[in-house]
Amino acid sequence: MKKVLLGSTAIVAAGLIAAPSAMAAERIKVGVGGYMEQWFGYTSVNEDNSTRDIDGFDVKSDSEIHFTGATVLDNGIEFGINVQLEANSNSGDQIDESYLIVKGSFGEINLGSENSAMYKMHYAPSDFGIGINSGDQGDWAGLSGSAVSGSGYFRGVLGSTYVEPGRANDSEKLTYYTPRFAGFQLGASYSPDNAQDSNSPVDRNTGLSDMVAIGANYSGDLGGVSLGVSGGYGTFLETASGTDEPEVWSAGITLGVGGFGVGVSYANEDGLTEGQAYNLGVSYETGPFGVSLSYFHGEVENSSEQDTIHLSGKYALGPGVTAAATLGYAEFQDEGTAGNDEIDATYFVTGIRLSF
Repeated sequence: MKKVLLGSTAIVAAGLIAAPSAMAAERIKVGVGGYMEQWFGYTSVNEDNSTRDIDGFDVKSDSEIHFTGATVLDNGIEFGINVQLEANSNSGDQIDESYLIVKGSFGEINLGSENSAMYKMHYAPSDFGIGINSGDQGDWAGLSGSAVSGSGYFRGVLGSTYVEPGRANDSEKLTYYTPRFAGFQLGASYSPDNAQDSNSPVDRNTGLSDMVAIGANYSGDLGGVSLGVSGGYGTFLETASGTDEPEVWSAGITLGVGGFGVGVSYANEDGLTEGQAYNLGVSYETGPFGVSLSYFHGEVENSSEQDTIHLSGKYALGPGVTAAATLGYAEFQDEGTAGNDEIDATYFVTGIRLSF
């Protein structure tokens, strides 16, 4: 009996010495990164049914401070954080995204406030100035405060092909990405509702609940031609009584060879809001210089539509320092019951992007 006890003790001791210990990994150390964009430009706006005078020079900013960190355990699994602080005043969303990351041979898991796999895996044409496929033209054209409806603009088909069901954006969610195999990768997201930074219980008798979104893409090189193809679908499984479930899908393809790039992306939305968007673009990069020509069309049925074209350029002044400019024209048309409100805007914008 004593021999058995001594043998067991030795086995346990040996196991404690040989077994991987999470305590041996280093504690997470958080680093600071992010970006700052400062833009200066002139805009000329013709607007129906308005007494506003918004012609002239303007300055606009977009900046974020990112806190990131990670540690790798002895078993090879990596745990990390990503917290993104809006560096400009934003009373509605001062912390943009905040989520936990787990990585390993199994793939990657994100848990917290972050965009869905459908959004993050989407491919669209390159654009080197202000964002034509993320809604920046609305700021320079004066969409906010106008008589033209901006319903469905942010993360919706009126303003982007980077869409999410119900325009959920950074709702609290769980996302899983597979490892990339032979250029292919899959992703899937679940969110209990479309609320961000909220611990309120989900009442499935009111509002939207149980969002699912899937994404897939391919990235590879075929005979010297870089190819990117993406597709995504998302919906909410539950809605309040009498309302339709929002459904969105998107697709994109990009090609690149010898510095030249071409791309097209598309998005469609059905349900309570219906509409579509598409983005076409060509680009060329050589050394620190790049130029792009892009077109965007977005529309929401019985609401509004827009058509925008951008000629943009960029020049890398140094590591993390890029000068950029955009000459753009945007037209927003109200497609509601009146259908006679319209914005025509021409603008030239220059700016500096800093990444750190």
